[in-house]
Amino acid sequence: RPFLESMNYEQQEVFYYVREWCTKRLHNPDVEPLRLFITGGAGTGKSHLLKCLHYEATKIFSRKKHLEPDENIDEVHTLITAFTGAAAVNVGGVTIHSAFGIGTQCNSLNDHLSCDKLNSYRCKLHSLKLLFVDEVSLIQANLWGAMHSRLTQIMGIHSNTAIFGNVGIIAIGDFYQCSPVASSSIYSTLLWSDHFEYVELKINERQKTNVSFSQMLNRIRKIKKKEDMSKEDRDMLENCYQRYLKKEYHPEALHLFAKNAQVDIHNEEMIKKICTNIRTFYDVDRNDKEINQNESKHTKRINKPLQFAKNAKVMITKNICVNDGLANGVTGHIVEFVENSNGNVSHIIIRCDSPKIGRVHRVTCPHCHGRDTVCVTRESDTIDRQNFDLNSKKGMKQFPLRLSWAMTIHKAQGITVDQVVISTKDFFGSGMGYTALSRVRTVEGLFLIDLHVERFYCNENVDRILSQMKEMKRKTLMFRQSPEFLNILFHNIEGLKSNFNALRNHYVTEKADLICLTETWLNNDSQMHKFKINGYTLIHKSRSCSLSTNHPLRSQKGGGVAIYFRDDMPIKTIDSTEYLNLEHITLKLEKEKIIIIVCYRSPQEAKRNFIENLIRHLKQFDSNERILILGDMNENSFQTKSKNIERSLKKLGFVNTFRHLATTNSLTSLDSAYLNFVPCEKECQQVVETFYSFHEALALSINSIKDKVHNYIETEDDSDERMEVNSSSEIRISNNSNKRKSTSIGKKNNKKFKNKTLVPITDVNKSSSTRELEFLSNLKETIPLNNLTIGDFRFHSLTEQLRGLNLRTITIIGDGNCFFRAISHQLFDTQAYHRRLRSDAIMYITRNSAAFEFFVSGEDDTIYHYINRMKKNYTYADHLIIMATASILNQNIIIHEYGKRPLLIPGSDYIDRQLHIAYNPYNQHYESVKDFDGAIPIMSFDDLQLT
Repeated sequence: RPFLESMNYEQQEVFYYVREWCTKRLHNPDVEPLRLFITGGAGTGKSHLLKCLHYEATKIFSRKKHLEPDENIDEVHTLITAFTGAAAVNVGGVTIHSAFGIGTQCNSLNDHLSCDKLNSYRCKLHSLKLLFVDEVSLIQANLWGAMHSRLTQIMGIHSNTAIFGNVGIIAIGDFYQCSPVASSSIYSTLLWSDHFEYVELKINERQKTNVSFSQMLNRIRKIKKKEDMSKEDRDMLENCYQRYLKKEYHPEALHLFAKNAQVDIHNEEMIKKICTNIRTFYDVDRNDKEINQNESKHTKRINKPLQFAKNAKVMITKNICVNDGLANGVTGHIVEFVENSNGNVSHIIIRCDSPKIGRVHRVTCPHCHGRDTVCVTRESDTIDRQNFDLNSKKGMKQFPLRLSWAMTIHKAQGITVDQVVISTKDFFGSGMGYTALSRVRTVEGLFLIDLHVERFYCNENVDRILSQMKEMKRKTLMFRQSPEFLNILFHNIEGLKSNFNALRNHYVTEKADLICLTETWLNNDSQMHKFKINGYTLIHKSRSCSLSTNHPLRSQKGGGVAIYFRDDMPIKTIDSTEYLNLEHITLKLEKEKIIIIVCYRSPQEAKRNFIENLIRHLKQFDSNERILILGDMNENSFQTKSKNIERSLKKLGFVNTFRHLATTNSLTSLDSAYLNFVPCEKECQQVVETFYSFHEALALSINSIKDKVHNYIETEDDSDERMEVNSSSEIRISNNSNKRKSTSIGKKNNKKFKNKTLVPITDVNKSSSTRELEFLSNLKETIPLNNLTIGDFRFHSLTEQLRGLNLRTITIIGDGNCFFRAISHQLFDTQAYHRRLRSDAIMYITRNSAAFEFFVSGEDDTIYHYINRMKKNYTYADHLIIMATASILNQNIIIHEYGKRPLLIPGSDYIDRQLHIAYNPYNQHYESVKDFDGAIPIMSFDDLQLT
């Protein structure tokens, strides 16, 4: 939990972007797989963010058990992997090789899995939805391809139809750091280009206390090979060289070299300098007999003997058990040697730098039980014990350790130390200098054995690759940073004490003028000083202060409301003129002349009692007052019935501006913002995600000068009851029935509508009448549609089918209004106008009932029964009203369905006047369809199915 609370605003942007995808994926398996590359310089918190993302994604997907009772609670939905064992341990993951059974020597699938082993992987990973891959800059291109192939095998999806088996991928790394040794990077493969979007973290958390050092690292990170280093940076590095000559570093500080030969020389010098009673260890054969290097038959293939002693710094060189932290690259120091009955060393006991490593090992090991140590025995050449087989036992064995006072720069990637000593003379690749320098937190901890500034350069291809990638779409906060706007944040926080740090550090909090909270769960107002936010004043009211002594909820835990307001904001608290059993705080903003009421209704409280108390409270205010009621009233706005609170407040002229938006993790709409005035700005509300509560936060931006009070506001709900329309203008439909492109298509108008209808309603003219009659008459006799195929394979889902056309779906709320919501999204990039569209289509059918009544069938006896049923909110659309919608909009509606050619519903004579939606017949659900740039696609006449 502290990890999540300490994210900076950059990390939070990525966190909530991924969180939103996970929530969509939980409820809709056809959501486009996430492909995100998180990059950034060393120290920008990439690993920290990875852990936060994994925690949250795992928590979200664990809800699947509640949604589907038959779900196996042990199924793997998320997985962290990394190329090296040390990197995997650092982020709590496993190596790519062990996760997917990929051979370590060739990084390929030449070692095909047996049927039994493949079935084992399928049982374990068939529910995998999101895969994290850390330190991707070190991954070779062929390993990346092998991972794709293995995932497609496990998921049972043909590799030509979907990459990585349709599993979401989050890749983390920095291509400006070390690249793979003797191999090409993954960004050169087809499995990278055009598939991943990226986001770059720029806030340096590791060197944030040393700004000048951080800025130097950023410059060196992108310095070109023939580019001169700035004098400022040269001077800083020269100073590090001079401090090395003065030996200001700790004698056992980590030394970094480019090559293993230099590493070995330094380690041999250090063990002789630091340790006594040095022991030499030769390879042993399968009979545990030492193989002497002087024996001629072994000279060419045995390893150099190892030298160890107590207190020697060592590194594990093989992945013994990555899940327990015993991985290649983990460091520690030798505590003791354990000898067998023959006097030979059988175990070397080490104390790792991290006490978390080896917890499982210590449970069963007699040498380490009850101690903070681990022990290693001689291993064969097998890299990972998961791949250990009988044939490998025939080879030589040695302790999987090496001295670690020094290590290569490649091996050090991903670690952070207080002091480091670096040799620059043998840097042989791009990014090595930057990787080495950035291992240390401060410039005071950096020492240079030598200085060769020409060896510091980056891979210039990285700039080109990133410039070709699509950037992650950042969500724009609708708060207006202008004196005339009032920015309000409302949240059911579900415990201010437990969630205070998360609230205070949320990237939206400090941008709000008012922070309104419910369910603070606080009873003692004397403790309010513990919840101080700089720049804000806090008002709090506990449940016990709001309810009478005999109220049944007074003694129950929970409840409580609070408001934070800026210190410089003049406010006046308002008490009710009579005692109310209502959990609320009311205040008036003196400057803005707006009354704010923050209230909460417990699910145990009757709605009737709550609304009666709230209305009694409202009666004390003048009808011309601008009033905003914020609260969790535990009434789901998505329900079709039992919305007594909404109905009662509507009669008083209040409208819930969030009634169409999901405000909880369960995609219900329980949180409300009721206004009795119309905000002048069109987009004035937004749901803001949070990780620490079941409820999301509501952000509201109000123009405090222009917004005016309406005693009665006609809402979209009224369109079902009041069918008055303005029919002063007509739809212009060409008399020529041949499909063609229009000479000019105006941009879709997204301005606020002055009429009560979205479009003018007219009678059926000759051209549109013919078009409609032909469509409706031929609908039931439409020729059988063949499976849609491209190339020599068939698509396995609608998502794949659309991707083949470079299209994607946009998730639409499934509440019976989905067709009109999808059309609204096509026209205006918002689902908000679905009720007006329904109303206009119904009015069109009403005025032209004679043309439609012949086609009424099923549960409706007459066209009037059909109209009365279809005009009701939450009623699923059918072919009649879809045809009417196409006609009134003068647009051709293209319906995409899995396995079928896109169906054209004619509404215009111009072929390029198109709206695209997707239909799922199994749940009768429509979604909006756009291309990957967010534009409405245009398909040719030949690609469409006609009736």
